[in-house]
Amino acid sequence: GGGTSALLHLWFFILLNWIKVVEWRLNKWKFKNLNLWDILLFDSWEKFEVIWKREYNTFKEMLIKEWIDRVIPDKDNIKDAVNVYYKFYTKEQEEEFWVIAIEIKKTEEIN
Repeated sequence: GGGTSALLHLWFFILLNWIKVVEWRLNKWKFKNLNLWDILLFDSWEKFEVIWKREYNTFKEMLIKEWIDRVIPDKDNIKDAVNVYYKFYTKEQEEEFWVIAIEIKKTEEIN
């Protein structure tokens, strides 16, 4: 819905301004096969390089090990941060695919 779209744009802004350095996803689709130094393209013009990728069983485990402020800087507790993920994914999806944390570094813009 519109709320989810606005939330995605907020996180992209935060990512671009280096407030957030760890991106998160379910460990499926193209993210499952990400390798170090792969390039991620956001909004067709911003490129980010994969510095590392780690797998976790749950969003909660990822937040504890990666530190909330590196992943969801506007949340200050595990419960609120985990609830952000459940706006995008179900608990069943989390259990089926697990979670990945990806540290990324901005590279040059595409013209």
